[in-house]
Amino acid sequence: MRRRTGRQKAILVAAVAALAYGAASSGCLWDREEPLSGRICAIPNTGVVEHCVDASEGPASAWSKAEADGELPIFMWARWSGRVTPEELIANEAELGAWFDTIDRVVSYVRDEKKHAESLRATLHGELSKLLRLIRDSQEEALQAEPIHAADNFNEAMTGKASAEREPLIAAIAADKQAMAAVQAILDRARDEGAPLQSRYAGAAARFAAYRATEAAETAAYAAFSAQASRSAIDELDGVEQAVLAAAREASRAPSELAAEVMTLSAELQALAVSFDEAIAPHKEVLATHGAVVPDMTSGALRSLSAMLGYAQRRVARSDATATALLGGIALRRQALVALEADEDAREAMGRARSLKASEVFGEGARARVAALSAAPPVSERLGLPLLAERCGELLALVQMRPLCEAASSSWREAGCAALRGQLDAAEAELRTGLPQKIAAGLAALREQGMAAAELDAAQARLDAGDVKGAAIAYDAAVRGAEGT
Repeated sequence: MRRRTGRQKAILVAAVAALAYGAASSGCLWDREEPLSGRICAIPNTGVVEHCVDASEGPASAWSKAEADGELPIFMWARWSGRVTPEELIANEAELGAWFDTIDRVVSYVRDEKKHAESLRATLHGELSKLLRLIRDSQEEALQAEPIHAADNFNEAMTGKASAEREPLIAAIAADKQAMAAVQAILDRARDEGAPLQSRYAGAAARFAAYRATEAAETAAYAAFSAQASRSAIDELDGVEQAVLAAAREASRAPSELAAEVMTLSAELQALAVSFDEAIAPHKEVLATHGAVVPDMTSGALRSLSAMLGYAQRRVARSDATATALLGGIALRRQALVALEADEDAREAMGRARSLKASEVFGEGARARVAALSAAPPVSERLGLPLLAERCGELLALVQMRPLCEAASSSWREAGCAALRGQLDAAEAELRTGLPQKIAAGLAALREQGMAAAELDAAQARLDAGDVKGAAIAYDAAVRGAEGT
């Protein structure tokens, strides 16, 4: 008999071993309908069903199905085609090489694409490890039955693969542990640095709650000052005025101190957040791999502090406005009481002075309106179209003053009305016909420029409904939109 070569001996022993594995391993009774390319299988840590796909679909498909069925880690392996017997697989280098390539794709996917160390360890120590042990045991049995060399190509390839993958696995796990230790150190440092700020925030929140509880009393105090001023004699008004000023100063003092504290604390919290984000940034990928979420340590407190500051600012503004109105009322009461204490001639003189002053103010306003109407409306920079909303407002204000100027000629408004009367009819005519015509012409010019019809149609609809002011505003907006301003 011709002596067998080492290669043939190796193939024979590996064939025996593969047959033993095919008969002994549960779930590996090959289906003759399996594709020629073999299958890639996966099962989650908490699953009981194997999810196998055609090897041509790639490991991602099997991983996705297993991931949807249970929890990480995921065990993966590769099977050769059920249409190829174990003897044919071992005897055919091309088929064997194809199976090894599929195993490479599976391991590379878990290691390089999913980058999940626990799943890589599960894959290497799961079905692949079981396969190696069964093949090795079967080879030893075959060697005892016939003194030939073991299937060196198969054995060396599989054991070499295990050795090659073991070191990256150990490195990946070590790197993960080191990275998580670094993350924990960053979190601990952030908590240590944030602890004093948390205490200060709690104090600020307590002071804010106490300040907010005083709003009703502050409002009641202003109401009492108003009632007191309305009953006070002229020599008592100074005391009421000083009390209002003192109350306004006190109403501003407490929130000013609180606002300074809030702004300082907000700045320090923002600095802590920036420092933490910079420190944790290099580790976000590791956290994502393990399903961990980067903690948000400051945004809630910052939003709360911003709300405190906004409330304090609005309340101070209300307090100042109330105090200003009270002081103005006190000044008017003082003037009224002075007038009551004066003789009749003095009161008449004061009345004439007020009437003259009012007449001068009204006359200046009327002349300013007439001058504004005599000027042409402004035009847009690029298209040269008139902007009409402001002019429409001036015309409406002038027309609304007609009833005021129909009083007797002895009215204190007469000097101003004399300048306005000549403009009233012209203003009404411009509002009724002139302005709508200009708006319609401007809309037509914009349509010729190719502007979108929606805005132009909205302005035209207002114009058709008789809303000249609304049409003018919409028209001006369309002009500015066409020019990008």
